[in-house]
Amino acid sequence: MAERILGTRHGPVGVTTAGDGPTVLLLHGFLLSRDMWAPQLATLAGAGFRGVAVDLLGFGDSAPARAGGEIPLHHHAESALDVLDALDVDRFAALGYSMGGQVALEIADRAGPRLSHLLLSDTFAGLDTPDVRVGRLALADRLEAEGTVAYGEEFLPAVLGPTTVATRPAVCDAARAMIAAAPSFGAAAALRGRAGRRDLTAVAGAFEGAACVVVGAEDVFDGGVLGAGLAAALGTVDLHVLPSTGHSPSLETPDLFDALLLALLRDG
Repeated sequence: MAERILGTRHGPVGVTTAGDGPTVLLLHGFLLSRDMWAPQLATLAGAGFRGVAVDLLGFGDSAPARAGGEIPLHHHAESALDVLDALDVDRFAALGYSMGGQVALEIADRAGPRLSHLLLSDTFAGLDTPDVRVGRLALADRLEAEGTVAYGEEFLPAVLGPTTVATRPAVCDAARAMIAAAPSFGAAAALRGRAGRRDLTAVAGAFEGAACVVVGAEDVFDGGVLGAGLAAALGTVDLHVLPSTGHSPSLETPDLFDALLLALLRDG
């Protein structure tokens, strides 16, 4: 694997690449970083693909955010496309998880036929309810005031399923470390931008490439509703529900998740 910092129109971002072959762009979720994709980068490299994992703006090795700032969701998409351009990538597949799934849809709207395959994990295309939006903005203020470490213990049982919390301590430790390392100002700025995002349902419906939707059966955010709605918006797309898995299938049950990813890339 190769680590580097690449400049984009919205500032530098951290990038990890692995393997050679068709490119797969990996987009992480809120309070995490490109480090979450280590299992998938190894799988992709071993299967003849080139994985490109990027830090979203405000996270990982990206440029620091200011207090009270806001990072619009489409800025993450523009930066990711700048990374692909810097790496001389033309066509590519994208894997987006949670917030990263919404970034992937913004990329789909901009990339057109460059984007060949799309895997969306534990995410949704529509707008937040008013209460959820207010909650995001309040949490942004709280993260700036208190930092991410304290909130991490509260967030962990939501981002991971109860089976993982009870039986997969290494996964819990890895997620806890990423959350604790998340810059509080960057997380807050990204959260404000996510609260103000546009409805991406029509973008999902317009995507013409191969796609699939993956959710964890224990995902408390999904509730058996959001992933199904996204699959319907995408059209004739299968919804894959992974057992004993919460909001983060790629971390919690990577073997099951990676099998679906490779099936999409090879057969989609």
